[in-house]
Amino acid sequence: MRGVEDFMIDYLMTIYRTYDLLDIQIENFEKKFSENEYRLIVVDNTPNSEKKEIKNKDKIDLIVDLDSSVTFDGVSHGGAIDVGLNYCESPIVCILDSGFFFLKNITDYIKEKFSLGYEAVGSSWDDGDGTRPWVKRFPNKFSNIPCAFGSFYNLKLAKSNSWIVTREDVVNGQSTSFIETGWRIRKHILDNSIKTISWKTKSNGYGNCFFEDENKNIVGMHYVGGSHVRWNENTQSEIKSIIGSY
Repeated sequence: MRGVEDFMIDYLMTIYRTYDLLDIQIENFEKKFSENEYRLIVVDNTPNSEKKEIKNKDKIDLIVDLDSSVTFDGVSHGGAIDVGLNYCESPIVCILDSGFFFLKNITDYIKEKFSLGYEAVGSSWDDGDGTRPWVKRFPNKFSNIPCAFGSFYNLKLAKSNSWIVTREDVVNGQSTSFIETGWRIRKHILDNSIKTISWKTKSNGYGNCFFEDENKNIVGMHYVGGSHVRWNENTQSEIKSIIGSY
């Protein structure tokens, strides 16, 4: 990719009731990155009846406010990513969950990888109890392919198909592995032998999942379940303590 060092990376983050996580994300971005390294695009996919005012709007480059209602998570989340991608302009876009936090500045690392011909780099679809059984069942179909937790894509690749996963997709994908948000992108990568690399984790269970790059450097943490079942009065301070230690 020519001129890969000359532009800002678009970070596309969807939120679904996760306004508190967004506040932490903004603070983390300001500490980890310089303002000329990124554009932060936030898609608010919270159901209309539960939407809140987003704080620190001046620190977000673009807010896309969707007309939303409660529906299947894969349709809701995947659809929000599809919409958000229409607003991305950088040749590299990071698809980012509100509960995935970068623990170091990886701008140079990412741009180097893309200059070497990689078209997707980021977290593997393996963050503990809910995903690992599938990765172990279909290792060749997940090997070194990033997922939507926190990963960087060539924009053309990210827009090559929809990120939506329906209930029917999940049922039909039980025998093929294609059951997650962004499975069509993963299938496209597999079918076309596209050059990608994913970060790995040693984390087990259902909790704080730390991802390491190929050099064993910790690059990010997925606070699994932070947007719903694990959220409590101590969550904010716990996350801030973790990301503040890196």
